[in-house]
Amino acid sequence: MDAARILDALCEPKRLPVEAIRAADANRAAVVPMFLRAIEEYLAAPGSSNPAAAARSHALFFVFHLLGQWRERSAYRLLAQLLRRPRDEIDVIFGGAITETTHRVMAAVFDGDPAPLYDVILDPKADEFLRSRMFDALAMVTLRGELPREEAVRFLHACFVQLEPQDENFAWVGLQSAIAMLGLVELKPEVEQAFARGFISDTCLEFKDFEEDLSYAIDHPGAPPLHGPDDEYTLFGDTVVELSGWHSFQPEPAENDDPTIDADDGVDHRCG
Repeated sequence: MDAARILDALCEPKRLPVEAIRAADANRAAVVPMFLRAIEEYLAAPGSSNPAAAARSHALFFVFHLLGQWRERSAYRLLAQLLRRPRDEIDVIFGGAITETTHRVMAAVFDGDPAPLYDVILDPKADEFLRSRMFDALAMVTLRGELPREEAVRFLHACFVQLEPQDENFAWVGLQSAIAMLGLVELKPEVEQAFARGFISDTCLEFKDFEEDLSYAIDHPGAPPLHGPDDEYTLFGDTVVELSGWHSFQPEPAENDDPTIDADDGVDHRCG
């Protein structure tokens, strides 16, 4: 299967195109430049205004994950731009699992410059759940030693002034999560103030939950966070293996079967 046919085969929605994914993996050198061009073309004429781009957007879901699997750093900035697209476009590309794997892919393609992550986080027009997940990606690359800890502390501290809106928004959940994961006890007073001002809904988390997570990270440096699956903060792996268990890629259930959600929504498991 040549590169052009691979991209076409990735366009079909609601199906895991295993053959095309494996063919892409086997022809990575030829496929990566084509994948990057596909993202550039989409960004130049996004799906909301271009029917052809809308059809191609289905392929971008698999393109995004394959580039993460390959640790393709040349894609980092383009993928960050993609994540800043409006929510309606993000929904078309990522469906009901917009935050399931985005942080793991972005940490996998991270090229050492945090500015593209910062751009997503600080963009008030970007999807709030993706902004939250970019805080997780930031924490991941810091824990991996790819971003100096002092730079992460500087940015996270600045977010208490720079992050918009200064009101309830899920991006604030990501901020407190990153601070807890990194064990940044020096930022605990700012997090407490964010909770007190209602920036983080008490139906999702309470300050005592943050304190618990922070204490656990301090006592267990480098360990997976206390809540959530153990692999939630690992780099994205094999695309077929990772996605094959998703409900959205399973055969249609019989009429009497109980419905199942598409995939974990990626948000804090205490926020259900």
